[in-house]
Amino acid sequence: MSDTTYELTDDVAVVQIDRGERMNALSEALVAELTGAMDRAVEDEVRAVLLTHTGEAFSSGYDLRESGGRSADATIPSVEQGLDRGRRVLELFTAIHELPVPVIAAVRGYALAGGSDLALTCDLTYAGESAVFGYPGVRMGGMSLSLIYPFVMGIKPARELLYTGKTIDAAEAARIGMVNRCVPDDALMATVWEEIEAMKLTPRATLQITKHMLNDVMEMQGYRPAVRTSGYLATLSHQSTHGRRFFEIREEEGIGAAIEWMHAAEKP
Repeated sequence: MSDTTYELTDDVAVVQIDRGERMNALSEALVAELTGAMDRAVEDEVRAVLLTHTGEAFSSGYDLRESGGRSADATIPSVEQGLDRGRRVLELFTAIHELPVPVIAAVRGYALAGGSDLALTCDLTYAGESAVFGYPGVRMGGMSLSLIYPFVMGIKPARELLYTGKTIDAAEAARIGMVNRCVPDDALMATVWEEIEAMKLTPRATLQITKHMLNDVMEMQGYRPAVRTSGYLATLSHQSTHGRRFFEIREEEGIGAAIEWMHAAEKP
């Protein structure tokens, strides 16, 4: 069963995440489907890609039932499996970043950890009032896989969110430049389509060149090595004392207990 849908609408590839029963958590299968959708959009020569979702959350983050992989004792994540999984996730983010057309995210509900990475890696991000952003995984010793935060909102707010693991609402996300705009949920899709129609007034070639020029600005700021290094460190962070404890609790008591520990326990 597919976790995404792909439709062509007015020369736009509409990619919809459809894993609502898991709050659209980024499983291995979902990441692969999204990467394939970006490749298909290139083949279809669309003017833009619209990334949206079913359910109440854009994405709650990386699927913690899969995250980190398993070693022989089925408790501590395997570094090799984690690196391999991280590579596949970063292939998705790279595909979005390098796609020759704009990718626009329409976000409602939770966009947390990897879900926020996905939303913010898109060229433009529009949020409904119900949207919530943040990286709570730092509370179990985790780290951002893509380190996109400082490249979209600046270093100070990125520090605040990545030091504390706290979440912010859509209005605050818009205020600090994390997203382009916050609008009522029921106006979100109309707002996004209005922006897409405005982009169609710009020649296709001009959009492509402009995207590459703006990407080059991020490259000069160190985007690519930051993403690569962050990907390695995010995997290795699962081997820290607190990362190991999280996965031990996951195996012994279930994912709910592990998340409760992550949010409640003070860590030295």
